[in-house]
Amino acid sequence: MVLGTAVLDAASSASSGSLISGRLSARPEARLGQLLGQLEGLAVRQRDVSFNTRELAMAPDDGALTAGGDRLALREHAFGQLAARLQIPAHYLRRCEPELRAENVNRWLREQDRDVFLRLEGGEVRAVLSPSYRAINHLDILRWLEQRLGNVAVRYELTEAFLDLQVVRDGPVNLPAQGRDPLHRGVHLRNSEIGAARVSVSAMVYRTICLNGLILGGGQWGYERRHIGKAELPEEVRGAFDKAFELSAQATTALAGTRGIMVSEPAKVLAKLAERYELVEDEAAALRVAFNTEPGESLYAVVNAVTRAGNSEHLPLPSRHKLQTLGGRIVDLVANGKRWLD
Repeated sequence: MVLGTAVLDAASSASSGSLISGRLSARPEARLGQLLGQLEGLAVRQRDVSFNTRELAMAPDDGALTAGGDRLALREHAFGQLAARLQIPAHYLRRCEPELRAENVNRWLREQDRDVFLRLEGGEVRAVLSPSYRAINHLDILRWLEQRLGNVAVRYELTEAFLDLQVVRDGPVNLPAQGRDPLHRGVHLRNSEIGAARVSVSAMVYRTICLNGLILGGGQWGYERRHIGKAELPEEVRGAFDKAFELSAQATTALAGTRGIMVSEPAKVLAKLAERYELVEDEAAALRVAFNTEPGESLYAVVNAVTRAGNSEHLPLPSRHKLQTLGGRIVDLVANGKRWLD
């Protein structure tokens, strides 16, 4: 069995993995103002409400959630969150006949007797979250960023689940032996408004020749935080941008330093990387294709293969983000004198 009509309609029009706009593999020619305009258009239809679970019910005919007199379609991600909050396996609910699914959900909504935080867009539920969830909206971050930097050039990918944004600074960093392979410093932001990821701000290196973006996340290079807790969370995010911009110059130097590290049998190294970091077959295949596009016998060539694979049109956004951060992790380990591959 499949989900009811309301759930299916919402999932097909705006599922958590569907692309809304932008592409991280594009040149950073879009302007921040363009993205702000898109987000402002979405924000008009968005609102947040809180309910006790006993005030909610699932309609048996189409799976819609009734709340405070409204009839709301559950998007796919929100359906999974509701199931998790009720401690019912989502895959089981999806297989149930509509009447049985509603009976299960409604029973546990009554039993739970706790508050939930719903994020809505139009007549659809885009997220079912805990009352302790601290919303950090894309629009709030980017409005501050526009005040800080102006209408800068960016590249981004906006989906139902994530905003991935890369700000590339003008002018390449002057490094020895750079030649025709200029590197730019930048900052990468990742945020989710529906509980699909933590907010993170990371130093980034952009390579002009192949449009690669290498993300150095976590540790000394970036900031990461769950959407809960402190009142100063938005201020922490703003401070993280300033720090990441400062560190991005060091990141370009660290990446350039891998040019002098020779790697014997790079094809075997790529296979070991795929195994060590548990790449799925599609990710490993993209890695091999990327290396063959620009082969070499230095660690620089290996890292660029990883980040080039992170631009693959054939991979979903989570896989591409994984590869770009993997490239950054390798550079970080080398910069700190640690083993980058067992």
